[in-house]
Amino acid sequence: MSATLLLAWRELKKWLGRRGVFISSLVTPLLWIALFGKSFNLQAMLSPPQGVQLPPQVVEGFRRMLEERLVQLFGTTDYFTFVATGMLVVFAVFQGMFSGVSVIFDKRLGYLERLMTTPVSRSSIFLSKVVATLARVTILDAILLGVAAAMGLKLGAPGPLDYLAAWAYVMLVATALSAGYATMSFYAEHQEAVFAASNLINLPLMFSSSALFPVKQMPHWLQVIAEWNPVTHAADLVRYHLLGAPVTHYWLKAAYLAGVAAALLGIGAYLSVRWMESQ
Repeated sequence: MSATLLLAWRELKKWLGRRGVFISSLVTPLLWIALFGKSFNLQAMLSPPQGVQLPPQVVEGFRRMLEERLVQLFGTTDYFTFVATGMLVVFAVFQGMFSGVSVIFDKRLGYLERLMTTPVSRSSIFLSKVVATLARVTILDAILLGVAAAMGLKLGAPGPLDYLAAWAYVMLVATALSAGYATMSFYAEHQEAVFAASNLINLPLMFSSSALFPVKQMPHWLQVIAEWNPVTHAADLVRYHLLGAPVTHYWLKAAYLAGVAAALLGIGAYLSVRWMESQ
């Protein structure tokens, strides 16, 4: 464990020392919530056209009906809040890729080869990539939550345990993705293969989940995919704790996330150690 934490600290020092990488990894999700979340104003889109005069009771009734429908769909009347809480999970998806990128560069620079000649456990080398990703996601999600709050994020009434539970579900997604990408990178010969795989995996994971739009409004075939997507379940559980949005099959979703994370972590550790031992 001490070796794992020491190697993970090395990863964090590299990340924090490269300001360009740090800023770019933070700016993209912020642009998503600032531009997409704020521009997609559902209440303005569905309000009566300007210049149309309606009785006050009709306008009030329409407003109440609209708000009830928005709460049914999004768990909140504010789409920006819906997207911002979904992006907390999307952060974990995209940051998972960097655990694989780190492995690729360690291989190219010869650092991994030198590290494997030391008494450090092979599993510690793999686990350090995962632990570093969890720390990066925690830092970035805290920043995102603060910026979103300044931009008008409307949380429910979450307590300390709700924040802790939401963080735990984000960490499960980060564990699964970072373990998968790190394992892939141990076997990859070129960094281009990792970047190509990340584009092939990350974007479908984001767009086929409830991070940006409710699953119930998707076509049936996409709903089937979304129900197997761990990002969907993590986003639903995060919104349940932070917004008070209703969620069905809570413990089944939590168990599914934990199972996916445990499976990918276990398989990744086995395959990664096997590759290092073969070198």
